[in-house]
Amino acid sequence: MLPNGDAWLSHVERGLSPYWMAESAYGQPVGNFPTFRCDNGDVLDVTAPCDELANHSWIRAEFGRDYTRMKSRQIYAYGVRYHLTGDTKALELAKAGVDYLTQELRDKEHGGAISYRENGKAGLDWRQRTSQDQAYAIVGLAFYYYLTRDPDVEQVLIEQQAFIFDQYRSDNNDQLLWVLKDSGNDKHVQRELVAQLDQINGYMLLVMPLLPEPYQKKWRDDLEWLTKQMIALYHDDEEWRFYGAIHHPAMMKINAKHNDFGHTIKAYWMTYLVGQALDNPKWQRFAETGMEKTLERAAFSYPKTNLIGVLSDAEYQSIPFDEIYSWQSKPYSYGVSSWQWAELDQALMTLAMKQGKQLDPALVKQLFFTTTSFQQYWVDQQYGGVGLMPKSVKQFHWGNGYHQFEHALVGYLSAQAWYQQPATLYYALPDNSDASLQPYYFNGKELERSVSEISIDKLGLKQVRTRFMMNEKNQ
Repeated sequence: MLPNGDAWLSHVERGLSPYWMAESAYGQPVGNFPTFRCDNGDVLDVTAPCDELANHSWIRAEFGRDYTRMKSRQIYAYGVRYHLTGDTKALELAKAGVDYLTQELRDKEHGGAISYRENGKAGLDWRQRTSQDQAYAIVGLAFYYYLTRDPDVEQVLIEQQAFIFDQYRSDNNDQLLWVLKDSGNDKHVQRELVAQLDQINGYMLLVMPLLPEPYQKKWRDDLEWLTKQMIALYHDDEEWRFYGAIHHPAMMKINAKHNDFGHTIKAYWMTYLVGQALDNPKWQRFAETGMEKTLERAAFSYPKTNLIGVLSDAEYQSIPFDEIYSWQSKPYSYGVSSWQWAELDQALMTLAMKQGKQLDPALVKQLFFTTTSFQQYWVDQQYGGVGLMPKSVKQFHWGNGYHQFEHALVGYLSAQAWYQQPATLYYALPDNSDASLQPYYFNGKELERSVSEISIDKLGLKQVRTRFMMNEKNQ
């Protein structure tokens, strides 16, 4: 039996939230969320760093930097907690993050957002900031706008999208560039999948249907162009995978950076959802085939005895199976990070929503194992949260609440669809709003909308509780 919706809500409440709702996560001032925290929730002390961060040289090298993208990802995490539970404290934290980011971290001279600050000053020439960082600077703002339709946030999103597509579009109009000027780590010649992909999943796909005209049409046209170019330039039609980068033949090899199942499945998943949003069944069929092939390659199993010494005796004895099913990041590479696991699960959850009980039994078994094991063994049961690896390395310059909370949201929606139960979600809208609502990237029939009598005073909004029946339009 797949985990039901209540199991996913418990995962959010008891598994993820204790780490992110701890006061140490709030920042000084509240909304200036820290980039680095230890597994116990303490803010990193660079004079006496915790081992779980300091023992990774690539993390330790970043200790002096404070990243905008991580503040935005934390906004997203608080937004999802509110969306699933109605906890107004989480929404207030999200709003504090939105205010801090929009007031302090936008580049008012050149446009766009600051990538990071070091010693209190903005790092990098504005032309050295990656287009990926520009996308993730607003991932939290996009989710907050989805919840609230805040007009000020809407304007920031419109301006940021225009900045990215005006400044980073290549001269021959075939893709978005990585950077506009060389820096120590990034080069103008780079042609990166995530320069395209993370515009789609970072903000465009969620926000585009919600915008007023003429902005919705512009975003729709840009989204169609970007997806078309991503498929044309980065997809290997023979091997059925996406290249992580294409600026050198070595970067297109199967074991090169970003040539992993996580990036490939995310590209197929986004293509599928864009095809759904733009009514392009060709892209949907293409992406569904790609997801199925990638999931088959990424899945593997191993004997339960491999977990002796990895799990506690109690955890080991509680597993009633001799064979364990899991995900791998690359062929013949059995390590996998939590974000890759989440992306693979989310694609499989989407297939489960589309195919329902017609889903291949092997995929049902795979989804049972990967979702239950994520809830039980990836989560730090003492302090909460999910790390880059099981139970550890939870908050650093690339690790935050974003992937784990999106995983929980898609998990909840797919579970309600699987068991044919209504999905309950919370929004926060102005009084008497008649805004059209949707269940994240998916389609659902709105069954009921109720407005709370308790005003969210600090935001001037009302809590809107909405029940959806996930429907066949997800096909």
